[in-house]
Amino acid sequence: MVVLVILSLGVDPLWSHVDALIADFDGLPNVSFTAGDSRGRMHAYEKGASSLQMPQFLASASKFPAAVAIAGAVAEGHFTFDSLAADVFSPWWTTATDDPRSQVTLHHLLTFTSGLVLESPDGGDVPCLAFNASKVPSEECAKQIYSSGHWQSAPGSIWSYHSLHLQLAGAMAAKACGVTIPALLDKYLLKRLNLTHSFWATDLSHPGPSADPNPHLAAIMISTGDDYEKILQAVLTYSILPKAVLDVMEEDCYRYYPSLQAANNTKDTSLLFYGHYSMGLYYECPIFKLDGTGGWDESCYEAARHADPGAFGYWPLIDRRRGYYMQIVVTYFDALPAWAMLLPPIQATVAMLPGQCESELRYRVSPWVEAALGMANISVDPLYKLPAPIELECALATPTSIFQ
Repeated sequence: MVVLVILSLGVDPLWSHVDALIADFDGLPNVSFTAGDSRGRMHAYEKGASSLQMPQFLASASKFPAAVAIAGAVAEGHFTFDSLAADVFSPWWTTATDDPRSQVTLHHLLTFTSGLVLESPDGGDVPCLAFNASKVPSEECAKQIYSSGHWQSAPGSIWSYHSLHLQLAGAMAAKACGVTIPALLDKYLLKRLNLTHSFWATDLSHPGPSADPNPHLAAIMISTGDDYEKILQAVLTYSILPKAVLDVMEEDCYRYYPSLQAANNTKDTSLLFYGHYSMGLYYECPIFKLDGTGGWDESCYEAARHADPGAFGYWPLIDRRRGYYMQIVVTYFDALPAWAMLLPPIQATVAMLPGQCESELRYRVSPWVEAALGMANISVDPLYKLPAPIELECALATPTSIFQ
């Protein structure tokens, strides 16, 4: 149950400082924000034309809600994270020991380590992941991915961020439960949490709830700040899934698969900016640390922060160690000058730019949120500096809101 508080009363100077940081952040003229803990929402703030009731196109932030719904089928005993795709999709999925696909499990699919590698973050050239292909039965889509997907490595060896893994995982869950993907999403997520303003759009010209059997799980959820907060609260308090299930979902896949490497392409190496990956969300720890040092180390595990930033800037976060959540509620494009868009490195990473430009706000705000929740002490804003190439791109960018 969401506990509401009056917006921005300014009674608590710590929350007032959170509001001021957001208000002064020029990169987001329209943005909402909430933060809370096991008690529910403790603070909310709205800036510009944004509101917590406004629909947001979540893009990549669709992944964690979809993974939560799939994990609901695991918690109910329909299959396990170790279930083989070959067992669920018998007899057409290979069991041949000389074919690496025979060893693909649900765990591989949810951690994006199945061996499918793409240089783009979408569905590549698989027909059933085109935006007009939602009427394809989910198992038929699974067959298309199986036969025409870019299988390049053994499961558990290469991490690659794109839509094919999650679409296969959703099809596995639907098959294991004997339902359609929309019914799966309804049962284990949307209706369970009463997300009345959330759905996976299948017709972007007329977005709305749909029974089409093959929604693009990784990229086209539409929700509101109010609705998404219910997901964060339910995950934080283990009320939607048992702790044993969420512990697996929040484990660093690089620790689970010790020899794992990010795919050798610009998109996947650039996404290490956010940290390591788990199931549908990042084990968040910026490679470029706040103190100017770089690299992944034990402090990242100790921080125990889990986030699912979307390509258009929506940034939900759960801090397990301190026991709170927060979300930056926004959907926007970064418009860059035409000459900048001609540069190959920018072309390859521009989809990640909203989140990267927003990261300065995210890392400045959270220490004050922790202080306002009585979890930490702070007196000055933390130092945070973007890496030089990203800082330049953000300086050139003009944020353009969607739906706002």
